[in-house]
Amino acid sequence: MGVQERKAREFQRREREILDAALRLFDRDDWQSVTIEQIAEAAEIGKGTIYKHFANKDEIYARLDIDFHRRMLEQVQQIDPKLDVVERLRAIIRVYLDAHHVGREYRRVVQYCERDDFRRGLSEPTRRECDRLEAALVERLYGVLQDGVSQGIFRSRPIPTMAYGVIAAIYGSVRLLWGGYNVGADTEGSVEELIRFILAGVMHQESQADARK
Repeated sequence: MGVQERKAREFQRREREILDAALRLFDRDDWQSVTIEQIAEAAEIGKGTIYKHFANKDEIYARLDIDFHRRMLEQVQQIDPKLDVVERLRAIIRVYLDAHHVGREYRRVVQYCERDDFRRGLSEPTRRECDRLEAALVERLYGVLQDGVSQGIFRSRPIPTMAYGVIAAIYGSVRLLWGGYNVGADTEGSVEELIRFILAGVMHQESQADARK
């Protein structure tokens, strides 16, 4: 391994340590009061080192949000295209719900990074990457919904309207899970119940009956 490659790997390793330390500190009610100094202390590095990686705290928020959505997109891209359209939509919804339920420590940062005023303050490259990931996820959803409408399985409505409805239902479900929906009961059963509810909103009644068989 050459010197430059070692330096690059060390840079990436340190950056990951900064992000992991920040995420741990952000998983609390007063997360917005966390300072760069506190992140540096948690990562066991100097404050100046953080500024070699991130211009400010908002860039740390954004990078965590980007990492979160990159993982989601990778999982959506791995969904088998040979599955029938209902199962593909079910799989997409499952990725969203699982990502937000399992990655609860991201919940505050992810919600904060959705704000328009936050996005406007980001550097152009960071904002473009946030927008790219969001668009790529929506594009996958559009494709499945269009296939379902074309096959007569989903209701014939404008795809953007259907997509926004599905996304709104997903994020409403996410907030239920974050709020402790059915805590102490069957979590998997609760997630399946939410998925069935979302699917029912886009499917013809006949298709719903077939899907339950």
